Amino acid sequence: MDKVIFGDNQFFGVNHKSESKAAKQLDAFQSEEKIYNSLDYVNEIGIKSFMFTTHDRFDPIFERMSREAKFNDFKLIPCMPYAHKYANAMVDMGIFKAMGKFIPGSKVVAASKVTMSAITANPVPLMKLLIDSEMKLLKNNNVSAIFLQNIVVDLLLGLGAEFLLAEFSEHVEKKYGIQAGFITMNHVKLTDALVGNLGLNKPLICSGINKVGFRMNPGQKEVEDCLAKGTTENIAMSILASGAIKPEEAVDYIANLPNVNSVLFGASSPKNISHTNGLLLEAL
Repeated sequence: MDKVIFGDNQFFGVNHKSESKAAKQLDAFQSEEKIYNSLDYVNEIGIKSFMFTTHDRFDPIFERMSREAKFNDFKLIPCMPYAHKYANAMVDMGIFKAMGKFIPGSKVVAASKVTMSAITANPVPLMKLLIDSEMKLLKNNNVSAIFLQNIVVDLLLGLGAEFLLAEFSEHVEKKYGIQAGFITMNHVKLTDALVGNLGLNKPLICSGINKVGFRMNPGQKEVEDCLAKGTTENIAMSILASGAIKPEEAVDYIANLPNVNSVLFGASSPKNISHTNGLLLEAL
């Protein structure tokens, strides 16, 4: 993982502190061209990793980037699944056309896997199918890791279905030869599951880590103590707590924590992107 990773919240108007700021960000990135220009700037100043939800707005942007030499060393880190995309496709196109759009290879084989998953109540074949469908859309890009979204990770933890996390990790690493990662809202519980119960070696976790304890569950001290054990690779997100912390203070806190390997951040203006990137590079 690169030390600094750019995120996509600003492109979709996601701000956990201010609805008005979120609305302004959403308005600022109404066109794909504006998103492309932001990623072009990020690449130009040396941020070479972009973590994103697999929203279909990115499809034409990534297709364009795949044709341009300046993005040859630019790495994509998809976070799966983006459930709304599949639901909308089913409504707009019908089930068979949607399968044709998203699912790679034989549709007969794909349909049999879906049917078998339903009959046997085994979600593993369907999970692998969804991963492969997303990767089909990114086949001409440089993908460095695949993350499972927190809504799925934390649901599986709550259901006691931790074995699916191991299945996800094994499929990603064996089939694509890249790291599997996990986003969570409970860093400690996920670490206990991945390392203690499943025996994974240094799994890659992305979670909220910041000076004020925003989205650090079950608590700030518990997460700090868990990081200190050094049993996981860690990406810190929400380091600015949606604008509640000044970048200088946020970066200083992160720099003094053990075993924070990378930082994921998002910003909408070139000035803020450059400023935060400079602070992180100096600190990390």
